[in-house]
Amino acid sequence: MDCMAEYDNITELMMREAMDAVNDGIVIVDKTSRILYVNIAYTKILAVSKDKVIYKQVKTIEPGALILQVLKTGVPIYHQLVEVRTRGKKIQVNITPIIKKQKLMGAVSVFNDITELTRSKEELEKAQRLNHSIFKAAVYSPQALSDKFSDVIGQSPNFLKCLRLAELVAPTDATVLIEGESGAGKEVLVNAILKISGKQSRPYVNLNCSAIPESLMESELFGYTAGSFTGAVKGGKLGKFEQADGGTIFLDEIGEMPLFMQAKLLRVLQSGEIQKIGSNTVQKVNVRVIAATNRDLKQMVREGRFRDDLYFRLNTFKIMIPPLRERGNDILLLANFFLKKYALKYGKKITLSTEVEEYFLSFPWTGNVRQLQSCMEYAVIVCNESIIRLEHLPEELQYVATSSENLPSVDMEKRKAIDSYSLKSGVQLMEKKKIAQAMEDAKGNKTKAMKILGISRRTFYKKWKLYGFDKS
Repeated sequence: MDCMAEYDNITELMMREAMDAVNDGIVIVDKTSRILYVNIAYTKILAVSKDKVIYKQVKTIEPGALILQVLKTGVPIYHQLVEVRTRGKKIQVNITPIIKKQKLMGAVSVFNDITELTRSKEELEKAQRLNHSIFKAAVYSPQALSDKFSDVIGQSPNFLKCLRLAELVAPTDATVLIEGESGAGKEVLVNAILKISGKQSRPYVNLNCSAIPESLMESELFGYTAGSFTGAVKGGKLGKFEQADGGTIFLDEIGEMPLFMQAKLLRVLQSGEIQKIGSNTVQKVNVRVIAATNRDLKQMVREGRFRDDLYFRLNTFKIMIPPLRERGNDILLLANFFLKKYALKYGKKITLSTEVEEYFLSFPWTGNVRQLQSCMEYAVIVCNESIIRLEHLPEELQYVATSSENLPSVDMEKRKAIDSYSLKSGVQLMEKKKIAQAMEDAKGNKTKAMKILGISRRTFYKKWKLYGFDKS
């Protein structure tokens, strides 16, 4: 019997330890609503010590508590949202009656704190309502954009909407989330916001979350004290948030931040407090956060790879940058801008041919503005003529087949066309068509066709043979 009693004591102790280890609050009451047990999470969530509630009647402490309804009806309640007014908390509860030999013995309630999540959702809804009104103002406002946008290139309506939204949110301290494909120009928009906000003279820190190893992420963001770990810099280190105090921090590729750091970042956004590695104290910082991503954060939330509460915090004000392929004639504006830049750099006088312009407008630009910039620098370097032609485009670009999987905005017919050829084969098709048209305009006279095309005799006959005209 002694062994059995000892076994029962050990079992009960283990059960209590297990219930104290979970993050959900647990409370057990008897049939009179007297509290028999609460775990540690209960005391933390409701900010109350055990001795204040143990053996007290729930009907006295919280007269409207749902657990009283379960004690009365014997019917369980699942996934119920409850506001604990005496504690200013919102919780989600599951309450189950304890029944033995068909007699109600009491009830157990298991709940989790959703106060911050609810507050974040409310803030998001409020922000979305604000965004909607601001978006309407951005779309329909007759006012011209600030002259501080003068160096930002783009005239397409969907891109101008982004600039107007940036102009409207810039003077505020609201957290901004910029979404868009890689290379679409997210950092250009950040710089424009800084210009308009007048915070250029204040600290500005840029951190690419995908470039920092997971093990170093916390020390990069929050810093560390002297001697906090082996290899630490003597005297400690300032973190990015401390460096940006009074200014702005830009967290690029926020979707790459590991989950454990997302929780720490959320605390900074909620409280404005940071804690260095190795320190027992917290310190206040005043930092505006601008985050950017090329990932679908909503989908990541659904998959459990991004915290929903952090998403709500970051999503206070969202700006979606359109991909280059959806910006129409902006492609040529940007191409000519980069052309002038690199022509000046390399000491050349050079223009774009009509066929290159046509091809640029039809090309999907999966690498967006960054890809176009790289393409133009290459073309300027290799072109020894006065006009950039299709053959001057980057060789590596010509051999990269484009995939419709990366082109969500392209319709199905265009996807099939893109999938069917690489850039090189597309260039060849266009060149063949141009030669045939020139020959038709020259009424079969090859010398006249060469002049129409603006190419040398050697280049003409090389392509004449390449495209099989010599066999026709």
